[in-house]
Amino acid sequence: MRLKLEHTEERLTRRTGLVLVNRYGDSIKLASKINRAFREPGSNRGLPASEYVLTMTDMFIDGATCLEDVRLFENDEAYKEMVEVKGYPTSDAIGDWLRRHGGTDGEKRLWSVTASLIQTIELGSHRTLDIDGSLIEADKGDALMTYKGFRGYHPLLGGCVELGLFVGSQFQQGNAVPQAELTNIIDQCRMNVPDTFSIIRSDSAAFNSTVINYCFVNGLGFSITADHDCAVMEAISKIPENDWIGATYEDGVPADYQVSETVHVMNDVSTPFRLVVKRTKSTRQEDLFTGGYKYWIIATNIPHAEKDAQAIIHFQNKRGEFEKMIGELKHHFGLDHLPCGQFSANCLYFTIGILAHTMIQLLKRHYFPDDWRKKSIRSLRYHWLHLPSRIVSHARYIVAKVATTPLIFEQLLRIYLALCLAAASP
Repeated sequence: MRLKLEHTEERLTRRTGLVLVNRYGDSIKLASKINRAFREPGSNRGLPASEYVLTMTDMFIDGATCLEDVRLFENDEAYKEMVEVKGYPTSDAIGDWLRRHGGTDGEKRLWSVTASLIQTIELGSHRTLDIDGSLIEADKGDALMTYKGFRGYHPLLGGCVELGLFVGSQFQQGNAVPQAELTNIIDQCRMNVPDTFSIIRSDSAAFNSTVINYCFVNGLGFSITADHDCAVMEAISKIPENDWIGATYEDGVPADYQVSETVHVMNDVSTPFRLVVKRTKSTRQEDLFTGGYKYWIIATNIPHAEKDAQAIIHFQNKRGEFEKMIGELKHHFGLDHLPCGQFSANCLYFTIGILAHTMIQLLKRHYFPDDWRKKSIRSLRYHWLHLPSRIVSHARYIVAKVATTPLIFEQLLRIYLALCLAAASP
């Protein structure tokens, strides 16, 4: 059958589910929190900071890839009527605002808002803080060369896999050395969510005396991938052969590697710590120094009674979950591309992306069924946010006629009403 395309003047939108994010922001009084954190507009014609920040969070959550995508929101008359917005700032105005308020000062101000949202949930204690960096290519503006050979930025991120949340970040130039700022990002994360973390987990960037001494002084456990330096390899070479034991995967199935451990003392660190070692038979020609094995080494001060060598291996492997969190933040929230040519503007833009990620995680935690807590933003868009509807206005209210299955509509209505009741509470 032949298909005809016709234009309609009906008020339609594909962003029906995005109203849940809008109502969640109302329920936690997010706009007022943002406005208190930032300076007031320079004139009475200027827009408050919340207009810019909340516009960008909506864009991140909706899947926008550049500032110019704000035009799609401006042209969506049906959605604007649903959320009672008269208009959005232009892409040029957003860029100017990012440049004026960006940099480390803007990053710090916005983190005060994000941290206040995180602190509203039951954080618990004895959590693990993961630290990692990420590279973002940006071959324009003031971006500098990274160790990968392209120009860009190198933000450091701290997060908690158990909570599914980022709890700190430090935006850096591409040529930044992450080892120099690791204790600063750990301090920031611990300040944002006090009395929460007892263990620091990181890759080999944290294998240095500064971080390890910091952990000992502050009574923190650590689990850090160790470098294969001469002192470490010499300590491993002294492990007796009968101390190597067969390993198992977490489900109890025998693994194809062996584990053992020894004690090591690092220069400028007065307290010894454990080196947990995983060795796998190498397929290459036998090496004079490694004896035909490949080694993965973990430095830790976690007591053996709490986690034996095998448990430390499994524990360190869980860093992969944090790497997935960073991957979702970059690729699914559009932060693999930064729109401005100035470090300061991109710094604040990146931090707003983290705020958008936090809002989605908290919205799922508070209002969505439990099986949605670990679903990605792409799944959320497909099932909940990008629902088509037709807007019908009456004298005293607006009706959104949502085109979806009865089951999805029932769940959508339940979440929406719960958010409206929460927003109405004092």
